Amino acid sequence: MIKMAETYENFMIFGLESTGEKVKLDILEDEFRANNGQNILNPHQVLVIVKEDLRRIFIWKGVNSHVRKKFIASRIAAELQNDLVVNEHFHRCKIISVDQGDEPLEFMRAFGLKSVECPEILERDSEDFKQLHATSIKEVAKISDKEVYRWTGPPPMLNDEVKTPLAVKKEEEEVIYKPEPSFKPTKLDNERVLDKIVNNKVPANFKRQNLIIGNFQIYGAAIKKAKVFGEEVEEVEWELVNSVPEGPIELTDRTIRLYTNGKSGTIEGIEILQRLEAPKIVEKVAESHDKVDYNSWTVSNLKLYCKEKNIHVPSSYRKAQIINLILNGPPQKSAEQWVDYNKWTVKQLKDYCKENKINVLSSHKKADLVNLVKEYNK
Repeated sequence: MIKMAETYENFMIFGLESTGEKVKLDILEDEFRANNGQNILNPHQVLVIVKEDLRRIFIWKGVNSHVRKKFIASRIAAELQNDLVVNEHFHRCKIISVDQGDEPLEFMRAFGLKSVECPEILERDSEDFKQLHATSIKEVAKISDKEVYRWTGPPPMLNDEVKTPLAVKKEEEEVIYKPEPSFKPTKLDNERVLDKIVNNKVPANFKRQNLIIGNFQIYGAAIKKAKVFGEEVEEVEWELVNSVPEGPIELTDRTIRLYTNGKSGTIEGIEILQRLEAPKIVEKVAESHDKVDYNSWTVSNLKLYCKEKNIHVPSSYRKAQIINLILNGPPQKSAEQWVDYNKWTVKQLKDYCKENKINVLSSHKKADLVNLVKEYNK
């Protein structure tokens, strides 16, 4: 072990002294990963492991480590978290507790470790436990190890009666001091459930607002900005919400989705979705006719425009008449007053009749054609 360096590194391991001080261990990450971490992760230790590139601070708690050190580790990790941000300008790291034998998947993946069988938990009154924590339980050890009866000769005599000191049977001692076995529920893999929820597609017109995972732990979205090749991008990380409003909360305009585990028959997570406001429809403002120079258009373009707008254009119309039809619409007066069909040629009259499916006989003269057109337009 070496003392704390002046500068921090991306990977660091700190051990804890019985005095409550942290001591930086001279261990590289490759050394830590070797032998599946078993060279470093001692069941009797509590370690604070910094993995800055993942923005994580792991508190490793060996299965036989002392409760006092576990408590100290939480405070040390919080102080270290603040020191990294304020003094070294590191990213703010999330603190994650790691219990030996119940390691979260995130910790195992971070260092490429595999699960191993958890060592036997030492009984508090066992000699191994007392030797391991001699400093922490000094006073308890003095009392429990005190020898009451040191007489090696025959028992003392009183009125010719043998008085034997009362002794507690060994079996009763074990019954009294042996802790009751407690059931430890399986710890929910929050990271796996989190990925399961976030990777699920959000319905249309909704956005993901909050997640409730495990033992009513609420997660919220943390928007973090970073620059990639000079371009600013946003990252969304779902982090545990430390404080929530007091009292009942009414969820209006929200949709709730439950994520269940069919094998265990339990609810793994709750997703709260917020309905988005419907986008406002912006109507495209039609261009003013004053801004369009129809005179620059060809006759073909004018007719095509009229066809798209369902504007009927007689075949006899010239360019000026088509433009007038677009600008002012059809004439208010009757077609007979507005158009002098007598000035049309026979070909124009026949084309008009053909366009409007007016039956024309081969014997019809010009006057007959004019009458047919007039009758059609009445």
